[in-house]
Formats: sequence, structure tokens, C-alpha cells
Amino acid sequence: MPHADEIIKRYGVASDRARQKLGEPRVERYGPTAPETLDIYGSGKKAFVFVHGGAWKRQSSREQAFPAEHIIAAGAAYVALNFANLPSVTLPEMAAQVRRGIEWVHGNLSKEVVLFGHSSGGHLAACALTRLDFIRKALVLSGSYDLLPVRLSARNEYVRLDERLEQEYSPIRHTDRIKAQVTVGWAEHDNNEFRRQSQAFAEKLGAPTLIGKGHNHFDFLETLGDPRSPLSRAALNMLQ
Repeated sequence: MPHADEIIKRYGVASDRARQKLGEPRVERYGPTAPETLDIYGSGKKAFVFVHGGAWKRQSSREQAFPAEHIIAAGAAYVALNFANLPSVTLPEMAAQVRRGIEWVHGNLSKEVVLFGHSSGGHLAACALTRLDFIRKALVLSGSYDLLPVRLSARNEYVRLDERLEQEYSPIRHTDRIKAQVTVGWAEHDNNEFRRQSQAFAEKLGAPTLIGKGHNHFDFLETLGDPRSPLSRAALNMLQ
């Protein structure tokens, strides 16, 4: 998508600005390997856990601090979850790391966890929802919820799916396991597959939807840093 790298750089710039106001995060280790860390900003009775995107192979927790100030102001800790990227680990291990991070938050920070994920992070968050029954509310944005198109695409060179993994890690096929109240969002100018999969996932769940009018796959996420935006309001409402 045109300007994707430019927009992703803006996440990092906005995150640096947030740290200038909030200070450096408290970093906690939730697993045995170097990437298994959590960046924790602020504190509160609830925890808002952010699972970043990046096609399963790029970005880290460091670029995801930009929404933290408004989440903290709402009385919650803001947690940016870090994990290993493909192809350094397998997709099952990546998904397991995300679960371990969320479990650490639930066990050590707050029993009330609100989960957020964007793009491949939306997929990983949705996978976590099929395995963890303590998450009450979640917002997933522009994710891939059926991995068949990924398995059949060039992207499978590094995602490395076979039919068994496709089945196991396609959240839309396991919606009966999801206990959380989920809102499914996507951008008006997302590509056809992200829009189709998001609509199908929402319908399967019977979940409310949120469409980023006038936005693309990347700049819709940016609006999470603006407390007046529909996306930010939806997230903040989950913390009520």
C-alpha cells in the first residue's frame, strides 16, 4: 500500500512523543526468550493490551506507545506486547508468546484485561480469544481470520502454513470458543480481503463493527492516539 512505511514511521514518532510525556515504560519479561517482554505504561484497575501488526514479520512494542496517554487517563495500564517475528519462530510459537504475555498481565497486573490487535496482531489477538476465557472485551482491527488465502499466497513462504495449521489458527473456524465481547473494525479503504474477512468474522460472532471512514489499513490505527476519534472512543468505552 502506498505510504505504508511512512505511516508506520509516524507510529514510532508519536510513540517517542508519548514517552517524552510519560517516561520510559516499566519492562517486564513474560517468557524465556529475549523478545518476550511487555512495555507497561501507567497503572490502573484494568489493563489495555496492544498486539501490534506488521504482517507477522515486522514492528515491535516500541512503536506502539502512541495511544498510551489517553488509555492511562481513562484509569487503565497500557501494555504494548512484544514477541518474536516470523520467520525467526513458527506461527504457533508466535501465537503462544502472545498468549503468555496476556496471561502474565492477567496474573500479575490486572484481572480485567481489554485486548486490542491490529492487522496480523488482530489475527493473533483473535487466536488468543479462542484459547483464553478470562478476557472480557476485545477490539480487533483489520485482521486475517481465515488463513486459507495466506496459505495459498506468496506470504506462505515465511508463514509456513499447512492444512492443519491453517485450520488450527483460523479464528473464524473456532468462534464457539470465544467468550469475550468483541468489536470488529476495519478501514473503509482496506483491501478487499481485509474488509471481507472482517465482515465475515463479525457476522460469525454476531459482533458490533466499526468502519474507519476515509481511512486506509495503516492510518486508521493512527487514530487510536486521538481521544476524539471513533476508534479511540470505542477502545475507551471498553474501559468503562
